[in-house]
Amino acid sequence: PNIVLVLADDFGVDLVGAYGEGTDPPCTPTLDGLAQEGLLFRNAWTNPVCTPSRAATLTGRHGFRTGVGSVGQGSELPLAETIVPEALPDYASSAVGKWHLARGSSEPQDHPNDSGFQHYAGGLGGGVGDYFSWTKVVDGQSSVSTTYATTDTADEAIAAVLAMPEPWFLYVAFNSPHAPFHVPPASVCALPSCGSTWCANLPNNPSNRDRGKAMVEAMDAELGRVLEVVDALDPDAFVFFMGDNGTAGQLSEAPFANDHAKGTVYEGGVNVPLMVRGPGVVQGECAGLVSSVDLFTTFTDLAGFPAVTEDSRSLVPYFRNPGLSLREFVYAERFSPNGGAPPFADHRRAVRGARY
Repeated sequence: PNIVLVLADDFGVDLVGAYGEGTDPPCTPTLDGLAQEGLLFRNAWTNPVCTPSRAATLTGRHGFRTGVGSVGQGSELPLAETIVPEALPDYASSAVGKWHLARGSSEPQDHPNDSGFQHYAGGLGGGVGDYFSWTKVVDGQSSVSTTYATTDTADEAIAAVLAMPEPWFLYVAFNSPHAPFHVPPASVCALPSCGSTWCANLPNNPSNRDRGKAMVEAMDAELGRVLEVVDALDPDAFVFFMGDNGTAGQLSEAPFANDHAKGTVYEGGVNVPLMVRGPGVVQGECAGLVSSVDLFTTFTDLAGFPAVTEDSRSLVPYFRNPGLSLREFVYAERFSPNGGAPPFADHRRAVRGARY
């Protein structure tokens, strides 16, 4: 099957209406529809900051194995690591949007390609300094883009789907709603389908929280545009949506504490939305414990290339029976310095079982 993995940046469960956990979430009809059409995982964990989460998701291995435990110096993903497209040998592959698995401009600009993707188009660093003017890299060649970054990611995702021969694996990594918090262009705001919306109706002197919610709504609209093309080409494609870590403290709100958000190993930093839609995936919710490392083996299982890691467990059995319990515990961590092995100078860890 064709497989799409969509990652949102700094995106916890409080930002999706379908989860019903935030007090006043943005309007996300695309994501809410994805949840209604497929399976919503209630207890999915990842790591509290961007780079370790992305490394764990693409390799199926925890950071203490890969050496990637924090952002910044030494956080590049070693090329020796096997990532998802390398484990799907018959698949065409493309990555678009945020990479953040190398040290930005100090790393070779073909790092995504050298890591295993056949095609890459997006921003290498941890974020864009300006969503309307940023450095874009396409297969090792850089230029300055003035296209709104969220729209550019959607455009590149659509172009990749139209260009790749089947079967394909598409990795779509939106920068939104990572800082800087800004007002999205009105042209990308979807028509209101919820009781309220921020994207086209921001108050005077909007707060960062107001802007962040508007950015989420713009991303939801652009994701809807991508999924329209995917569905037209292959309505049986599997679609996975996940947050890379919890919501940033500037955007989180009750009942989530802003000092227990992104960057921490509290629930607000590591519990993220995960939704899956595809053939044979039942509609509903799954309360099972799930880790972002599980996506690696899930993809290889779906593709018929059995590949396992020390940490990854296939989620495919949940697609038929969401009442199963396939994990005894989930684990999250943040450590520094990068590139080494335990014990680390600073190592923050959290473990969760079914009860605690």
